[in-house]
Amino acid sequence: MSTILLMLLLPIGALFYQNELKNRGKYQAIFDDYIQKVDASSDLSDAEKLAQVRKLFIANRYEVNTISDKEIVGERKILSMGLLMMGLFVYVFYFFFFQKPHKIVYSIKPQRK
Repeated sequence: MSTILLMLLLPIGALFYQNELKNRGKYQAIFDDYIQKVDASSDLSDAEKLAQVRKLFIANRYEVNTISDKEIVGERKILSMGLLMMGLFVYVFYFFFFQKPHKIVYSIKPQRK
């Protein structure tokens, strides 16, 4: 019985991973839309814009690594359930030692007058 389950996990994990890759753009688009809204609001100062983006990072469990007057960098390792299903021990080793975190950089754009 366990052999049958293991044989099914590989194709099911591949389908999950394919779905994750397809939805990665949608995930990034949420951040991009919010950042565009923050950039477009002319009533916020640069510090308030950075604070708004920092709140977004914290709410989505990103580590805020770099904060300057004009830029903020947030990073987070994203666990892939599809890859986890395909090979538990290999992926867990890869996740903790080799996977690069997903990085989002927000820089203040100069205001046009």
